[in-house]
Amino acid sequence: MPRRRSTNQYQHFIPRFILRRFQVGPVKSRAERDREFGRTGVDPEYVHYYDIATGSLDIRPIGKVYGVPNFYQDIRNTGNINELEEKLGDLESHAASIITALHKELPQGTFTLKRRPLERLRKFLFVMHYRNVSCSGTYFQVDHPENAGGRQWIESFMRAKGLQSSVEVWLHFLRYYLDMSHSDIMRDAAELIEKYGEEGLQKMMTKSHISPDLELFPAYTYHTQANGYFFSIWEAAEGEEFIIAHNAFGLWEGLAGGSPGLHRIFVVSPRIAIVLRGVISRPELKEHLMPGALVSSLLDVNPAPPTPIYSSGGNNMHIDHFQSARSLARYRSSQDGENDSFVFKITKLSRPQTLAFNFVVLVNMTETGSLTFLSSASMLRTSRAFRCLPMNFLASELLVPLIGRLTATTETEVSAPRQPLQSPTAVPGSDIDALKLVDIELYALLMQICMGSKRLPSAYDRAHLVLKIMEKAKPTSFADEIRREVTKVFKVCRGYLETTVSFAEGARFAPLLPSISTESSSQLFQFMIPHMSTLGAVMAGGEGILEEVQDEVAVLSFLQRASCSPGVWHTLSCSSPQAPEILSRLFKEGTSADRCVLYFTRFLYERRASPSNFSSGFHMAYSLRGLCGMAGPTTNPISQRYYQLTASMIQCLGRMMLGSLPEPYSSQPRERPKAQLAYKMSEEHSNLLFSNMKMMLRKSLPGYKPSPGGDTRAETVKKWIDEMAIVGCLAWLGKHRRNFLDCVLDAFSQGMNFKLFEDEEATGSASG
Repeated sequence: MPRRRSTNQYQHFIPRFILRRFQVGPVKSRAERDREFGRTGVDPEYVHYYDIATGSLDIRPIGKVYGVPNFYQDIRNTGNINELEEKLGDLESHAASIITALHKELPQGTFTLKRRPLERLRKFLFVMHYRNVSCSGTYFQVDHPENAGGRQWIESFMRAKGLQSSVEVWLHFLRYYLDMSHSDIMRDAAELIEKYGEEGLQKMMTKSHISPDLELFPAYTYHTQANGYFFSIWEAAEGEEFIIAHNAFGLWEGLAGGSPGLHRIFVVSPRIAIVLRGVISRPELKEHLMPGALVSSLLDVNPAPPTPIYSSGGNNMHIDHFQSARSLARYRSSQDGENDSFVFKITKLSRPQTLAFNFVVLVNMTETGSLTFLSSASMLRTSRAFRCLPMNFLASELLVPLIGRLTATTETEVSAPRQPLQSPTAVPGSDIDALKLVDIELYALLMQICMGSKRLPSAYDRAHLVLKIMEKAKPTSFADEIRREVTKVFKVCRGYLETTVSFAEGARFAPLLPSISTESSSQLFQFMIPHMSTLGAVMAGGEGILEEVQDEVAVLSFLQRASCSPGVWHTLSCSSPQAPEILSRLFKEGTSADRCVLYFTRFLYERRASPSNFSSGFHMAYSLRGLCGMAGPTTNPISQRYYQLTASMIQCLGRMMLGSLPEPYSSQPRERPKAQLAYKMSEEHSNLLFSNMKMMLRKSLPGYKPSPGGDTRAETVKKWIDEMAIVGCLAWLGKHRRNFLDCVLDAFSQGMNFKLFEDEEATGSASG
């Protein structure tokens, strides 16, 4: 059965129809709610409610939050002490219908209102702020500091009307606002302005004498908001939501010419906020402002003023067409004015803009206030983002318990499949300082990147900055996951080496550049992320920005570690023909390895006619490969050509089918991880090996033409590079395609009878 209305009522200062849009569970019709209440006696509507004073988060009935018992009761009205509540209910009903229609029109991107519904909505918004529980006791409080200028007027008015308290004065004018239409209030204000002027009205407020006209002074207050702000509709970004607080209706934000209140904010649902923006920011006025005249965290949102469609057929009627404010007010209240329409373009916010909007609500939190939201996951993201900004640090302390409770209940809801970030919260009931559980600098940077407030020229630059902060940070799960996967890949690469120690091991190497081009950045991650996956790393691989950053930081962390291990860098550089060019862009020209390569190739070329220290050309190629390929990161063309040619040879021979090998090769082990090339052999065997390998590669590797050498340094070095690459290819085949290599070597026309690998004795064939 329907619920009975009693004399004692819980009266909301945030209407139920708005709270229902934040309802946990499905929204029910009035009939459904009444039936369920009749069966159970329990209010079937609930919302999330964070009590800031106690740090508690629970689900509370809508009928028991954001209100005060008997808040609007006028005990002087003995006939019906709840008359004001009933009139407010009528105004709310009109507003609820408009806001319902607005939600239906969201997909269209525009919303059209006739003048009268728009006026009712404007009046509703004004009363929403005026009715706020925090305002009722201070609006006309005689000894309140903000009322010092009007103290005499308030005292005289209370005596003239027989009012005993500031709350009674507040109720007196609330009745005026509810009884009068928007047009009537604006007409009263126009008459006051025309008679006294705005400066005259301000001066009269300081006098103790109450003119009958000044009983209408609240009309001027209403006029100030109605004429000083244009109406705009803001929609939250996809995946984000607006939040509400106990004081989140009519919040002032920003400065205009040094005066507070560039914006008046009204959240009416998780999707929609109605924002009144100062007319001073309209395009036709804004261009005349001095730089810095507007100060706001919401200035990058650019809502368009509504487009009027006048019943006369024109669309360019302006206040200048009227001789006075009174004549304008008369037009607006006329039948012609009633038929005017206004088209609002709905302003769709980005994710950072939605967060910035919510931050306005959060920064106005009080220790005795409360918060309500729809999605726990969205509230958690918003709270974390708010907490990471230094300017919000003190206010964000009030959110620490909320973050803890949301983290405990929404781990499975948060969009990231893996949770790289730990919440900056204390375990409920413990004495652990929440800030000790995370590194604030790293957390702040990551959240700024996720919000979009921290932008860098390229993904590489972003990852480099995060890596530098991460290296100085205390341990976090974000960093631990990256280090675990990097270590895994590093060990795999070390296992690919035929020798674990380079002559350059332990040397100081060039650091990674802090910035590279966007194109180079894109090519790097397109190559490295899949490559690390093939080596066994579990990459985040998600669509979210945090997963992208995690993968990119993992790449740079691995590259930084690999760059300090010449053998691992060699393995990486020979992994693909594209790798050398991509990786060389990460360093300044003239690395220590570059200087080493240039010095030794020049030295060997100048001494080529002298008695050699090498037993053969193979011995020299083996040694040069150690100098040019295993000296650490390089940018010089000699090393780059060696890496590219080696990678091409490995790809070509590595793709050849092994299943068709004849016996005994098909039965032999394919992989011999400990295989080590024997670098010393006779010149005769060296010449035979190189000539046969070059002949085979010429046939199997498209575009390969071995350099014959010559008298010039360039021609000689080209021949050296070919033979260095053959040595590298043989070393790889010996470890990973050993049975295939044995088959190839045994097929050469001349018997070799030499030792190619350290773990074998010399026999009539390379297979041993």
